[in-house]
Amino acid sequence: MYPIQLIPVTKDYLWGGTRLKARWNKQASSATIAESWELACHPQGESVVLNGEHAGKSLGALLREHPEYLGARAAQFPYFPLLIKFIDAAQDLSVQVHPSDAYALEHEGQFGKTEMWYVADCEEGSGVYCGFKRPLSAQQVREHLDNGTIEQALHFLPLRKGDCVYIPSGTVHAIRGGMLVCEVQQNSSLTYRLYDYGRLDKDGKARELHVDRAIPVICSDSVHRVNETVRAIDDTTRELVSCPYFTVYEHTVAGEKTIFVDADSFVSLTVVDGEGSVFVDGVRSNSKLGHTVFIPAGAGEVLLRGAMTVIAARV
Repeated sequence: MYPIQLIPVTKDYLWGGTRLKARWNKQASSATIAESWELACHPQGESVVLNGEHAGKSLGALLREHPEYLGARAAQFPYFPLLIKFIDAAQDLSVQVHPSDAYALEHEGQFGKTEMWYVADCEEGSGVYCGFKRPLSAQQVREHLDNGTIEQALHFLPLRKGDCVYIPSGTVHAIRGGMLVCEVQQNSSLTYRLYDYGRLDKDGKARELHVDRAIPVICSDSVHRVNETVRAIDDTTRELVSCPYFTVYEHTVAGEKTIFVDADSFVSLTVVDGEGSVFVDGVRSNSKLGHTVFIPAGAGEVLLRGAMTVIAARV
């Protein structure tokens, strides 16, 4: 058992930027990168193992060969439970909403999407929309969309580096331009787009909206605030979010820090500041800014060494 370094899958959309290539050690043939899927086992893309005896295998192939790496809690899901990505929003993302599991299974034949954002970097004055300023009826939401005033109805959260925002399914939201976030989410790409500022795609066509599907899943009275789910564990660890799908921690390493990975779940470690090394059973993986390491369930003590901030996610 060893710390498994992952090669991400990169995606380029019209709102993507250059920061992931310029500073965050991501490679792509495209000039910009919108998303870097760090921990991915999804039909639209899979991470690949970089190092050690499993080098060259996709994450899915690795877990089929070693299902015990998932852990007991993660193995209860009918699919790989998490997707972790970086999002570089050079422009505003669409105003959107994700359905719950119950709705998505009934209407889409797949699971819904709850997510959280950790601010890895941001420009001054940037932030996100998260929920409405006040409860709205379905008719009122439609009127705002028809009139192009939906942004005026949304709750804006100004954010700084290190902030955290939790986005349960049903919450209308949008990442504004200037944000670079590390997102931990259910392993789903199911998104209903409500509003896209009248933008055109690369072919000059208006981007598809999903208003009729989105309206029934909106929790119109949900307003989520910055860091409302965060609690300090000790001087170097914050629990950012704990929900039925994932628990996410921020570890600040200045020298050495040991964490414990039990048999309940794998742990994904993503470096969001600085650099260092990860050791499992004496085996070392060097981790630079933006790198992600998969730690198999049951690894026991994991040593983090260096000067870095690490986002640790588990089921």
